[in-house]
Amino acid sequence: MAISLAKIKQYLDEVELNYDERDENTLAVGFSSEGNKIVIVIRLMEEGEFLQMRTIKHLDGLVETADPEKRANLLTWMLNQNYSTKTGAWEYDPDDHDHHISIGHVIEDGDLTKKQFVRMLSVLTNSAKLIPEMKEILGFGEESVDPVEQKRQELLAQLRALEDGTGI
Repeated sequence: MAISLAKIKQYLDEVELNYDERDENTLAVGFSSEGNKIVIVIRLMEEGEFLQMRTIKHLDGLVETADPEKRANLLTWMLNQNYSTKTGAWEYDPDDHDHHISIGHVIEDGDLTKKQFVRMLSVLTNSAKLIPEMKEILGFGEESVDPVEQKRQELLAQLRALEDGTGI
């Protein structure tokens, strides 16, 4: 027994999440937690017998710009997350540094209950709370900013403002 996109929309409406219908098999859901934003893509495959949910936009381009050692540290963190959780898998594409968490659910003979759907969705939405930790691992966290360098940048900005005549 397959599931329809209409049923998925119903579940999203019931939990009061807005969505954008991308095509006849795909929905996109924006989610924000404590200023950290992600997009969740929900896709029906195999004529509604397989449901795939995955995130995009966790760290935008930060993974690509991080040095290789920090990137390796993030991959170790992702593997540990996979090991320590029951559902959801962190994935990484070394070609374009795309990384995300995804969950797949085979439906075939059964059905997908609202409780199952919400559990899957909550794993993905909770991943937004991990963004500060991920940024810290990559060396982009707030604590990783050198206070001397930060002061230097502020002074340089003030000098540029004076030179431009815009004031401080």
